[in-house]
Amino acid sequence: MKKILSLVLAMLMLVTVVTTLASCGKKNDDLTALDAVDLLKEDFGIGVKKNNPELLAAVNKVVDEWVDNGNMAKYEKYYTDLATFAEDETGTVIAPSAGDLKVSWDFGNATETITVYTESGFAPFEFIYEGKVVGLDIAIMSQVAVNMGKKIVVEDILFDTIPTAVKSDSGLAVAAAGLTITEDRAQEMDFSNVYYSSTLVVVSDKKDAYDSVADLAGLKVGVQEGTSGDLIISAAKGQGHVYEDGDGNEKTVKIDGATEVVQYKQYALALADLKSGRIDAILMDKLPALTMLKAAD
Repeated sequence: MKKILSLVLAMLMLVTVVTTLASCGKKNDDLTALDAVDLLKEDFGIGVKKNNPELLAAVNKVVDEWVDNGNMAKYEKYYTDLATFAEDETGTVIAPSAGDLKVSWDFGNATETITVYTESGFAPFEFIYEGKVVGLDIAIMSQVAVNMGKKIVVEDILFDTIPTAVKSDSGLAVAAAGLTITEDRAQEMDFSNVYYSSTLVVVSDKKDAYDSVADLAGLKVGVQEGTSGDLIISAAKGQGHVYEDGDGNEKTVKIDGATEVVQYKQYALALADLKSGRIDAILMDKLPALTMLKAAD
């Protein structure tokens, strides 16, 4: 009887500890995403495997058309809404309307494929919806494929492996992953025209509300491995991160070596650690950050 009583008490204590720990976790509403004042604006492009001028021209055709006719902004809003919609006050789940936007593409009997390498944790550019990878980047490449009489095959892989995957692919391949155009990446692939310009933000508890890389000195900072946030915070810990201020003056920000950079394969994992207090902040692109915080807990 004593053994049974002890076991019951132990179980009750375990439940109490788990409940207490759970109650300590932050909610999305407890967090904020502030523009980092010492970061550069970033331009996104579709990365095309080198020496494929026809494919690059086809991507640019869709990008330029959608930017010019306003569809790029419409797709951005639609996929942002789709990634974050939830039950209304009556408990009814109603997906947002696409209006006059095409969100389903028929590839017909196409046999030739374009492999689209992406990482699905970056809404609204790419995310999982009803078991499939969807988003702005997938929409762009779907239209490209239809225009070329081809079809797409989406490969959802780790973000930091995407440039290598495109480079080593034996067929037509692109990187469509909210990819920032950089000189280093341009050595591995050709970039389309810019279809979206982004700024980076610091996601943190509202009580802290960091708004610069300099503010992150001495903290534990989460980044997705291989992203601009990863490269920038690492540079700031080393030789320094160079940026232009509002007046166009070049400045350098350096942070001390006590700052810990925690690399993640997916932002969802970084968010979970931020909520539980295992890291102090996340450095990431603004729209995906706002979309992530808008989603239901």
